[in-house]
Amino acid sequence: MPSYYPLYVNLRGRRCIVIGGGSVSERKVRGLLDSGADMVTVIAPAASPGLAELAAKGSIQLLSREYQEEDLTGAFLVFAATDRREINEAVSRAGTRLGLLVNVADNADEGGFITPSVIRRGELLLSITTGGASPSLTALIRQELAEHYGHDYGQRVELLRLLRQKVLSNEFHHKNKQELLRKAAQEISALKLDNENVRDHEFIDQWMIRLTTGGSNNGV
Repeated sequence: MPSYYPLYVNLRGRRCIVIGGGSVSERKVRGLLDSGADMVTVIAPAASPGLAELAAKGSIQLLSREYQEEDLTGAFLVFAATDRREINEAVSRAGTRLGLLVNVADNADEGGFITPSVIRRGELLLSITTGGASPSLTALIRQELAEHYGHDYGQRVELLRLLRQKVLSNEFHHKNKQELLRKAAQEISALKLDNENVRDHEFIDQWMIRLTTGGSNNGV
């Protein structure tokens, strides 16, 4: 069995090709779009209603025809996600020959990369995989993490980002800035929030003062 190197990739401006127009392809496409991909092309004789809607909105390019090897020219990532084994295998072989990263939906070991199960909370991204050994365990771990890191974590991570910007600025002086940031990360789960906290610079300033003086986080 292959081992995998975990890697997060910036897909903006990079061509991503999805071969196939069914539900599996649609999941792959939506995952790409959620990741910021802006050059997604789907190639399939027929496409799901969801893919057709994305194409109508201009979110993806949809080529309603059979796959051709020339379609891989200039691709950064390739997804072979048809319901025909021979086509997926042909895409994998061609992509490997061209030095491309290919994900093969019906045979993960045949491709060059796999896509993990993902939880997104704003800028917080958690990914889980068992490398295909147990999708059930992957689903259980994902559920546990989703419950622990609720939707409010997007706001909490945004606060940490804004705080970090201020702490690391030349205007802020502290003998141990990294220790201050670690302290903020340790208490972020218990920080009391409301809808106005994020980008509220007064809130950030009060938080910084409390962190430097060792005060309570009640009400902040």
